[in-house]
Amino acid sequence: MFEEAKWITGSAPLDDDRTVPPYLFRGAYQIGKTVVGARLYASALGCYTVRVNGRRVSDRCFAPGYTQYDQRVLYNEYDVTALLTDMDKQGKIRIEAEVSGGWYAGRLGLCSDRNRYGEKRAFVLQLEIAYADGGSDRFVTDATWKVSADGPRRFADFLDGEVYDARKEAPATWAPVAIYTGELPKRIEAEDGVPVRGHERLCPISITKSSDGETLVDFGRNIAGIVEIGPFQGKAGQEIVIRHGELLQSGRLYTDNLRTAKAELRYICRDGVQSYRPEFTYMGFRYVSVKGFEPTKDNIRAFALYSDMPQAGSFRCSNEDLNQLQQNILTSLKANFVDIPTDCPQRDERCGWTGDIAVFAPSAAFNMDITRFMKKWLKDLALGQTDKGVIGMIAPNNGLSKKKTDNFLLNFSLRANDAVWGDAILLVPWAVYMSSGDDSVLRDCYDNMKAWVEYEKRMSARFSLGDRRYIWSFGFHFGDWLAPGDSIPASMKKAKWTSTAYFANSARLLSRIADILGKTEDAVYYRLLYSRIRTAFQNCLIGPDGHIKKGFQSIYVLALQFDLLTDRQRTLALDDLVADIRRRGNHLATGFVGTDKLLFALSDNGKTDLAYELLLQDSCPSWLYPIRCGATSIWERWDALKPDGTVHEEGNMVSFNHYAYGAVGNWLYTRLGGLEATAPGYREFRIAPMPGGDLSWAEVSHSCPYGEIQVKWETKGDVFTISFQVPAGTKAHVVLPDGSEGDYTEGAYQLSAKLSENREA
Repeated sequence: MFEEAKWITGSAPLDDDRTVPPYLFRGAYQIGKTVVGARLYASALGCYTVRVNGRRVSDRCFAPGYTQYDQRVLYNEYDVTALLTDMDKQGKIRIEAEVSGGWYAGRLGLCSDRNRYGEKRAFVLQLEIAYADGGSDRFVTDATWKVSADGPRRFADFLDGEVYDARKEAPATWAPVAIYTGELPKRIEAEDGVPVRGHERLCPISITKSSDGETLVDFGRNIAGIVEIGPFQGKAGQEIVIRHGELLQSGRLYTDNLRTAKAELRYICRDGVQSYRPEFTYMGFRYVSVKGFEPTKDNIRAFALYSDMPQAGSFRCSNEDLNQLQQNILTSLKANFVDIPTDCPQRDERCGWTGDIAVFAPSAAFNMDITRFMKKWLKDLALGQTDKGVIGMIAPNNGLSKKKTDNFLLNFSLRANDAVWGDAILLVPWAVYMSSGDDSVLRDCYDNMKAWVEYEKRMSARFSLGDRRYIWSFGFHFGDWLAPGDSIPASMKKAKWTSTAYFANSARLLSRIADILGKTEDAVYYRLLYSRIRTAFQNCLIGPDGHIKKGFQSIYVLALQFDLLTDRQRTLALDDLVADIRRRGNHLATGFVGTDKLLFALSDNGKTDLAYELLLQDSCPSWLYPIRCGATSIWERWDALKPDGTVHEEGNMVSFNHYAYGAVGNWLYTRLGGLEATAPGYREFRIAPMPGGDLSWAEVSHSCPYGEIQVKWETKGDVFTISFQVPAGTKAHVVLPDGSEGDYTEGAYQLSAKLSENREA
């Protein structure tokens, strides 16, 4: 692709967004025949939009998408046949493109500088036309194109926003383009991800005045997206400023948690009726403050932006708090699936943190069809792996393979990484495989999985002898990240336990994947490695009395779920977990690495009632505490907002839209709802609801490759009734609360059973 086309750019020596506005490119071509087909191919070092004869070729945002730019860049393909019917009488085709720095040359999360991948923006295009007489033409970007940096969009940045001057919508200054001569990514590949598009439209639920006189607009829900204004009557030079934030504090828009991100739109009006919608930015927000313009419910609106994945699953139950929790999970999923799986959409970060998606992937895969989205991201995750096997903490890696930054954490991520974060190379493909049945995701990542587990093995063995060669305590670790009540250093000190547990889990999972792919020797090798780690865990991290040394909730959970204990040790670990929960007044104390498995460790070991007590707890820390505080998305910290309504004192690390703790969704769907895949793609699945708490009914559905699975159960008195739909080509194994079970193939069924009087038995 693009053998004849030239990559074109502007004349500035450095395309710094602060001093060089987005480039406008234009080209014109003459044809005199009847067009029967036309396809346009385009790419950019940066983000671009294209118009043909004044009309956008697509409604997608942020093309061509974010990749590991030192390795590859994508190109996009569009059918533009219909747009060529708007040619003028002389058969003239007009093409205009606009290019911002985007992820390539713009400002990236956790970095104070720009141009991390390259110093210049560039654009390339190829237009293929087929004529009715059988002929064809090819038009490409070349030296005949023109460029201007004098357009209306004076600034565009993901983190800081846009500045748009409507008085400059007809640029006066154009010059010949420069041919880009800089370094290109190693590969230019057809797009393999999912386009970002505008989805839900949100209208204001209230418009008020802040305590400092600004107009505040509340859109009712915390989203990742953009605000659009208009139509309205403006005067030339009138300036409108729109700032974004997730919540209010003391009657004002709260922005401290954005850190250095401005998250601001500045619009300078022309005379007349006008509208404005930003093109090359997005924000995380529920509220906006507005100056210079009087918003009404008719002239301001918000749009949620996220990758265009089909929704695959649903969950509802008789408890409205849990329904809101499910809605919050879905909201944070969408807000953080903007071309890559990010950590948060609001502050100066928005990185592809690997630990967050490692624990959240099963919940994401139930709710949305994430297969194509994740396969694209996994390719970039794998491309960023070092020759020593290190999987980075973020992917793509923000250009750190080309440049260094003063951020120690990001520099370190190129040399070393922690369990869970690095384990994403196994955990995410596995979640995709089990939901989709597509084993290519395992094959594509297999060598990277092996390299990572071998890296874990080397790190564990460093400076160690005997069983301690399998205890991972060396290097940088996040540990039980953001466990409630712990300082960050205290959370990180738990890593010897959590990292060793995940090392064991990865070895066991890799052996299973090797079996699936027919790699018999590897399967045997990694099963043996898992066994040795398990033995080392018992010999080094468990005391003579059978209790885990310096135990804490997350390690009890991981040890139980990863089968690291003898039968006696399992009993003691479960007792210790229950005792710790009770000692805390029926509250959890897990961070990122244990929360997703906490309820499983209870319900799968005869403690379903306690699992429900934790799930339905509504004081801090708990899943329902944010809902009591009015949350419409998942929080990064359990106590992001304190009971007195103020923000956590570490306000620079407080996101109100962070999906990691939403990983509890997996328990809602598989245990409360009762639907769990037992073979890839739900070819075989288990239906085994665990009713409890105050719930009288629940329903789940999931669209798998074979069709839609539906499950609904309800209780009346001591009678449990379940109805379910089994698609053709699948088999369901159904387990009722009274212990009766059976297998079912295609069809619709209804069954009843007596509820057990003691669900903990």
